[in-house]
Amino acid sequence: MLLIASLVLAAAVPQARPLPPDRPLPEGQQIEARDGDTVIVRGESRVRIVRRSEATVRAIYNSEQKWLVLLVDYADANKGGSDGAVDSTYTFLELGGVWPLGERWEGHAVLDDYTMLNTPGGSLGVTTDGAFVQLFSGSPASQNRYFADDRAIALNYRGGNRANAMPNGPRQTFDEVEARAVANAARSANGGGASVSPFDGPGGSSFRTHVTLSAPASMSSAPAPVRVGSGIITPTKIVDVKPVMPPAAAQAGIRGTVILEITIGADGAVKDAKVLRSIPLLDQAALDAVRQWRYAPVITNGVAVPVIMTVTVAFP
Repeated sequence: MLLIASLVLAAAVPQARPLPPDRPLPEGQQIEARDGDTVIVRGESRVRIVRRSEATVRAIYNSEQKWLVLLVDYADANKGGSDGAVDSTYTFLELGGVWPLGERWEGHAVLDDYTMLNTPGGSLGVTTDGAFVQLFSGSPASQNRYFADDRAIALNYRGGNRANAMPNGPRQTFDEVEARAVANAARSANGGGASVSPFDGPGGSSFRTHVTLSAPASMSSAPAPVRVGSGIITPTKIVDVKPVMPPAAAQAGIRGTVILEITIGADGAVKDAKVLRSIPLLDQAALDAVRQWRYAPVITNGVAVPVIMTVTVAFP
């Protein structure tokens, strides 16, 4: 008998319905496994496992570089729901198809971690109020046939990872983890080598920010700024100016992190800055501070080049 183990937390969430595979699966039953249950699997039986969790999720999607990062704060009855700290990050590289929720999305989601016993591979389902998405590793002819649902938006990916916060490590917010996870994804997407943990501090892996930058194929006397690439470590900041909290924001109790895209000239000065993620009362203070930063020049093939990179300005 084929068992289908599923932790069902929301009856309204679409159930995974398998498409016909090369080796047909016999009819099986669906059971709801609970804490402490024992599931006995005989021999080489192919058993679908759907580990279902409710969570607050922040998604960051880069359509140009074709990567997706999910920051996940699992709901837990012992902590009264989500607690605002990141429990896991998912990174998907070489994403095929279009993530339907835009460049940035945050909200409640139900996550289904798909596993097929005695079959390699693994996949993820994400159900929100606005979309039902399934992310499958490899091609449509591989593992996804066991879980693919014709109601879902199916995306394939060819690389990525999942990182979990250490149980005894420091609790870190979405903003604290996001910058490191995004830098990891951009670095990996451009061949920058193995990623490191987006979690840092006691009990976790330490993290050193790496942003890779590429030089244009040919240099002129005034080369155009270049975006994230491979082979060049992020420029060293040699002048740092802290932002000044605006009085209106302080009175309103507003805190958070503004994300900016900056252009660093060949001489290391910040030539331009624009807001990517806004906190309206804090944006101008962030811009004023960043425009005073200065970096060591980025040298490629013996020539200083202007670069474009993403930075964060925190107002704790």
